[in-house]
Amino acid sequence: MIQFNLLPHRAALRKFQQEQFKASVVLTVVMAGVTVLTVYAWLISAIAVQESNIAVLENQIKHFEAQIAETKDWNAQIDALLARQKALEEMQADRNVPVRVLAELANTLPQGVTLTKLVQKDLELTLEGRAQSHESLSQFLENLGKRGGWFSKPELLVSEAQNFNPSGKLAVPVFRFSAKVTFLRAQGVSAPATLSKAASATSPAHTTSIAAPLRTP
Repeated sequence: MIQFNLLPHRAALRKFQQEQFKASVVLTVVMAGVTVLTVYAWLISAIAVQESNIAVLENQIKHFEAQIAETKDWNAQIDALLARQKALEEMQADRNVPVRVLAELANTLPQGVTLTKLVQKDLELTLEGRAQSHESLSQFLENLGKRGGWFSKPELLVSEAQNFNPSGKLAVPVFRFSAKVTFLRAQGVSAPATLSKAASATSPAHTTSIAAPLRTP
């Protein structure tokens, strides 16, 4: 019988299989490395694109913020101009206020009431005078507060009895009073609660001492 020695052939086959396995492992490692590098490069590129987009968005946001700030500045300038225009209109309307105040006060004075002093600050008037009785004083305050008139919110500050002796003759008992009232810019239209700062700054208090007391005939 013929016998063959297969040991060298088996050793060569085993060596070939080992080398093939090593080559497949190396190839797998290389492919894995290439894949990792490809993914890493893609991630770096995507991050760079996103950072570029973020930078563009930040620039646009800054541009819009600048426009918003400019718009706010324009609105503030417009508000200031409107406030100045309103103040000028109020000042123009206030030129005739003293004459109108005296004329309307004369119309509201009942019999027996005399005004001796008038203090005006903006549209607020402080009146001082004498009344022959509580009834005439009450009538005066009621006239000031009539709906549809030129005055509003009359308030009696002081009312005290005293003797009045204008000509050295027999003293007459009267009531000295002080009252506060608001003059309206338009008849029957309530005045605003506060005037503009510009109008208030340019409208100091005016004190008028009435030399010839304002009284009803």
